[in-house]
Amino acid sequence: MAVLNNPIVAVIVSLIISVGYFLAVDHFMMDMQGLDFWYLFRQ
Repeated sequence: MAVLNNPIVAVIVSLIISVGYFLAVDHFMMDMQGLDFWYLFRQ
């Protein structure tokens, strides 16, 4: 597949995975400790 060899597509996929992972970790930490990354913006 030529699509997988496209560096732009690879970067976009990496960003999506990174953001998804960050949101998942943020949600997990918020459930465990009552902390939320986005709380910093809601003060």
